[in-house]
Amino acid sequence: MPGRLNTRRSRKPVWKSKTAWTLASVAVLLVVFRAFLPSIVTGHVNRILGSIPGYSGRIDDVDIALIRGAYVIQGVRLDKLNGKVPVPFFSAKNVDLSIEWSALFNGSLVGEVEFVKPTVNFVQGKDEQGSQDGGEADFAEKVKDLFPLKINRFDITDGEVHFRNFHTSPRVDIYLDSLFIHATNLTNSKKVAKTLVASIDASAKAMETGVLKAHLDIDPYTRYPTFNLDCQLEKLSLRQLNEFFRAYASVDVESGTFQMYAELAAADGRFRGYVKPLFKDMRILDIKKDSDNPLEVLWESLVEAVTNVLTNEPKEQLGTTIPFSGRVDDPDAGILVTIGGLLKNAFIRALAPGIEGKITLQTAEASK
Repeated sequence: MPGRLNTRRSRKPVWKSKTAWTLASVAVLLVVFRAFLPSIVTGHVNRILGSIPGYSGRIDDVDIALIRGAYVIQGVRLDKLNGKVPVPFFSAKNVDLSIEWSALFNGSLVGEVEFVKPTVNFVQGKDEQGSQDGGEADFAEKVKDLFPLKINRFDITDGEVHFRNFHTSPRVDIYLDSLFIHATNLTNSKKVAKTLVASIDASAKAMETGVLKAHLDIDPYTRYPTFNLDCQLEKLSLRQLNEFFRAYASVDVESGTFQMYAELAAADGRFRGYVKPLFKDMRILDIKKDSDNPLEVLWESLVEAVTNVLTNEPKEQLGTTIPFSGRVDDPDAGILVTIGGLLKNAFIRALAPGIEGKITLQTAEASK
């Protein structure tokens, strides 16, 4: 009898054993799932990159951060399929896709994307196969495919944008670096912001000397594009652009700076804006003594003469305001107005640097 009583006391309840086994099994499954999750995500990413028309994509690795609700794609690269372009269209050190916790606390399940050290290369070649501009594919849709949530915040950190031509002499590489972009409220929801308008700020260096700043307010969910853009580029040394000038205009610039100001607004299917380029203290290099090519000497002399005629003498700057307006399906660049503005600046007054602040959504609606 005593032995039986001890045996009964030593037995554990059946339900406790089943619970322990269930918990252990779940834990093992979670560990196995976590171990295979990077491979699963890598396959998913590669399928999406492989579906981009005209491009082949690859990644180095995927890092999963379950607690943060994120995954990081490492070493992204997209190349044009025909192999005639020597640089990738897109590459990035990391692409971070995660849940935006601040919005989650307000009852909105949205995501955020950050590109770290991305580089985009636009290439002008001798033909279409040797060129790339990304126009063949909708890359924004592919970013959405990489992440199941609506993207509400978008950041670019330390990016670069290049325009290249490998077939000119010399080769051309016009670029922006140290590019930072911060975009918020892309989901157009008052759950995550006080306004329905998305806001995008950008800054970058241009060819080591120029400073680029831009601000864009946009409603991404209207029937027609509705936005207001201010953009300015200042302090760009023209000597930094000499490869471009030699390749496309066969001239050298000895000194001078370039500035550019632009405003553009669109609403109800109409747009209105202007671009104001300014060349200040520009001097064409005198190569007459160094060149043995009479056509080169003649062309450079002609460019220098035209520059001197059209430069406003008191302020030593050449520039014009290029206005444009119309419908989104019928743009009008206003060439005659452009020429008139150039002559007006040359002989009457110098254009004042800076954004004029006269382009708004209301002016875009009035451009009928």
